Amino acid sequence: MGTMSKMSPPPPNGAAGPLAGGQSGMSTMMGGPLTQARNFAVMTGTHALIGTTIKKLRNGVEDVKGNMAASFGSGACFSLVSGVGGPNPIPNAISTGVVFALFQGAFYQIGKQFSKGKKGDGAAVDAAYFRTDQMLETLGLVKYKKNFRRGMLSDTTLPLLTDSALHEVHVPAGPRLLILDHARTYKNYYKQDLAKRAVLLPKDQ
Repeated sequence: MGTMSKMSPPPPNGAAGPLAGGQSGMSTMMGGPLTQARNFAVMTGTHALIGTTIKKLRNGVEDVKGNMAASFGSGACFSLVSGVGGPNPIPNAISTGVVFALFQGAFYQIGKQFSKGKKGDGAAVDAAYFRTDQMLETLGLVKYKKNFRRGMLSDTTLPLLTDSALHEVHVPAGPRLLILDHARTYKNYYKQDLAKRAVLLPKDQ
């Protein structure tokens, strides 16, 4: 082995062979902890900046196009800062950005598919609290929606609300009085509404 190493002369002009650029770029990309932290900070910071800017320009719209654009920018910046591009930084930055964008687009679509099922379940739950939420919004007590859901105080319980039931779900005294007064005032309306909704429910064949 020692003889073989002696028989292999070093490349001329200090070149390290065809893999030198890739190895140099890889070592630069990996680097020490501080280098890795810097690269990661640039990548995440760029993604957040571009994503927020696009969202503001599009009036809060967030979709796969915006996510892919932010990922392209973060990938390109990561390539430039980490030095993985070697002697051709711009073309490599573009190709890295494209790879980042494609991966982000795929992950976004997968996540969207998973969230569809969850939204369907959530819509059924919200329908059971339609009048309850409406009442709380009218009274300016929206922050107590979670309390009603924790205690399962849905639309069917509106005509039956009591002080003890509201106390049990940790609604303070002042809001309790407002809710109880509202429930008493519209008690007959809520009963009629529940009866109408029961008629509209699909009957078992």
